[in-house]
Amino acid sequence: MIMAIFFMVIMATLLLFMLGSSAETAERTTKTYVNEQAQLLAKSATEYAVLRVSGVDRGAANANCLKSFTAQYPDAAHPMYDIAVTINYFGFGDGCAPLFPAGSVGTIQTAESLGTMLIDVYVQDNPNLGLDEPVRYHRRTLQKL
Repeated sequence: MIMAIFFMVIMATLLLFMLGSSAETAERTTKTYVNEQAQLLAKSATEYAVLRVSGVDRGAANANCLKSFTAQYPDAAHPMYDIAVTINYFGFGDGCAPLFPAGSVGTIQTAESLGTMLIDVYVQDNPNLGLDEPVRYHRRTLQKL
């Protein structure tokens, strides 16, 4: 009888260890998934910013240059992530306000490129999700146009 009780105690201890390990693995997997999703959203937002900027005539004196925009994923009704994009230009001459003061950087234009922009993308989880560890990812890209 004592051996049976001893065996049950050992089995219960092993089962508790396995349950704890399983819960920890599930939590780690969830965190990895959420972080990877934030990184992919930042990459997509960068590409979307380039697409939106490429549709504007930046060389015009009265250019309506895109400076920033925000988005929510998957939609505004049920947001999981908030995305904020900021764009700074340099090398565009007079069309877009440059990031650097006039004269500090020459006009960086070639036949292949109209200039350069610095894109900052911030992705963070929506506070309504209630994650125990908030997700915040920043991606900075230097993009030639």
